[in-house]
Amino acid sequence: MTNLGHTPPFRISAPGKRICFWGAPAHVPPFGSLFEGLDLTGANTGNLFIGHGLFHGVDCAHKAFHPGFGAIPAERLHEHFDMLFVPASNFVGNGVDLTAHADYFARTRLPIFCFGLGSQLRPGEAPALKPGTERLLHLLAERGGSIGVRGAFTADVLWRMGIRNTSIVGCPSLLGLQASALERLAAARPALDKIALNLSNNVRRHALHPEAMRTSENGLFQRLLGENAFYILQNERPEIELLAAIAAGEAAKVTDAVQRIADIFDISGSRDDIKAFLERRVRIFYAVDDWVGCMATMSLAIGSRFHGNVAALLAGTPSLCLVHDMRTRELCELLRLPHVVLDRRIAAEELLERGLDADFGPFLANRPRLMTEWSLFLARNGLEPVPETTRAPALAEMLA
Repeated sequence: MTNLGHTPPFRISAPGKRICFWGAPAHVPPFGSLFEGLDLTGANTGNLFIGHGLFHGVDCAHKAFHPGFGAIPAERLHEHFDMLFVPASNFVGNGVDLTAHADYFARTRLPIFCFGLGSQLRPGEAPALKPGTERLLHLLAERGGSIGVRGAFTADVLWRMGIRNTSIVGCPSLLGLQASALERLAAARPALDKIALNLSNNVRRHALHPEAMRTSENGLFQRLLGENAFYILQNERPEIELLAAIAAGEAAKVTDAVQRIADIFDISGSRDDIKAFLERRVRIFYAVDDWVGCMATMSLAIGSRFHGNVAALLAGTPSLCLVHDMRTRELCELLRLPHVVLDRRIAAEELLERGLDADFGPFLANRPRLMTEWSLFLARNGLEPVPETTRAPALAEMLA
């Protein structure tokens, strides 16, 4: 496993406190099958970056993830912990049911601090949340000084729900960003030497422009069959089934999975290049360090998975985010990351050209302002930031 071995430049301090974490995981325990491992990530390996960034970005007396609602009665949680940290994902979505969680945490005595809350709604879509989910969101607002949200869109959705104490700070996945990675981004020149591709082909129905997303992603996938590229998964079932069949040596299942994936990308499954690519160039990671270590070997990451591109950023590798929904859009706009909105069919060559022209100057210049927002957010919750006390000379010179 790759050991990143650096101290993050911005940390959260809670001296003497025992902190319980519940939400996106930071690590997964040993597992049997690829799908068992996927379940342990919360059904999406990208969740690991949220939990990992927050868990390893906190200094306190003791920290641990909640062992399960059956392990500690809610009424006695305060005997083990002093506060609850929630590395959140897209809780603000129609269909998300957090009733059991609302019931449990309502019976605890702990203050609750939420980081990185996001919305899955479309612009203009009225919230129709499950009652339990809405109760949990209001509980988060009542138990903490301020809810950390991913962007202005989520803050507006919560405002219309009557939740006004929000701070727009983005996602805690980037708390682990090292000065060395910032230096690499400042000096990097994107290239097509070795490309990491990430796609959201299994959630296109949620896109702002589904057909534009489908044709743009499919064209890019087809184009990269001829490049030194790797397809990085997060929760795409046919592709994971392919990896499982390859590992088990089940030739018939491999052939079936290749055909199903080819159909998704509008390409003939009988082509030699698609079969070779899918059997040799598909990867999935269940540990943040391994994923970031792989991205450090790439010359460019491109795709519609926000945390797939975060993996590249943490490695100091340039990336281009293909924005297909409000979740990715609000984060890219807040962080000032290079991105393209898939609101029309965009040819693969144009996407690659945009990737080669990716400019991280705005992202780097925006970082001090974002860290100030984090400091204010933590202060509203009675927490202490440990700000950047030094900046690598090379990075300071480039920004100057």
